[in-house]
Amino acid sequence: MKQKYEFKSIVAETLLIPLYMRAKESRRADPILCDKAAEQLVDSLEYDYSRFDGAKLSEVGCVVRGWYFDRAVRRFIETHPNPVVVNVGCGLDTRFQRIGGGEAIFYDMDLPEVIALRRELIPEQQGNAYIAASLLETGWMDDLRRKHPDGEFIFVVEGVLMYFYEKQVKAFLHHVASRFGGGELWFDVCGTIMSRHGVKPDSLRKHEAQIRSGLSDGRVVEQWESALRLIEQANYMKFFRSRWGFFFGQILGRIPWLCYKFSSLLGYRIVQEKNGIDVVGSGFRDTTITFLER
Repeated sequence: MKQKYEFKSIVAETLLIPLYMRAKESRRADPILCDKAAEQLVDSLEYDYSRFDGAKLSEVGCVVRGWYFDRAVRRFIETHPNPVVVNVGCGLDTRFQRIGGGEAIFYDMDLPEVIALRRELIPEQQGNAYIAASLLETGWMDDLRRKHPDGEFIFVVEGVLMYFYEKQVKAFLHHVASRFGGGELWFDVCGTIMSRHGVKPDSLRKHEAQIRSGLSDGRVVEQWESALRLIEQANYMKFFRSRWGFFFGQILGRIPWLCYKFSSLLGYRIVQEKNGIDVVGSGFRDTTITFLER
């Protein structure tokens, strides 16, 4: 029997968008992202997902974003001896189920309302613990640091930061950067055209959630927080070009600076500065990330 759930938070309800898009993608013959857990979750919840069926750009964007961050996490796990993966604003994400734990420790963090639902649908298991908190709080960060004094942390904040004001985003980035030197921080952003002019992703046009912040140049974050060093700013549409259609994949997707004004994917290395020299965690290797285009 399907479960019906009434969300108290407008933003919390948006977690169903990427969940549905991953499940829909996973059912394709040649999916960008295979996610059987997402398929099962969508089938277990009573919800009118048809409201998202016309959101063709978000349909591809959500799965490209998940695929991109999965690859960043896998690379981090492979190049660090004590990896700790923290999924901030996790919603009903199934990264642990897609990647598998291995030697890495995974944490899924979100608001208490979301974690309560998550515990019902995806019970915690060995190597994958849940944290009920707000990303604006710092106590959970300090707890993680105490639990894993030798841990090397990668934070993934997927489909979340655009719902916060720039001041709040800056505070969150500072709290992470000041505690987890040697780690990495990956997140997506809406560009300035969307944040300044009230333009929403197509999946949100019938939704009350608002875009509250955006940036188009990943180097701006380095100005906000000196401990963050840009690894890569990526344009969604350079990946899986055929899935975006001719105009978006073959024309707009080849103009990165313009695409960044709408959205982009960002990755940062977190450094520790001592006497003007960057010091990174013991397991860090200065690797270049290269994603194959399809």
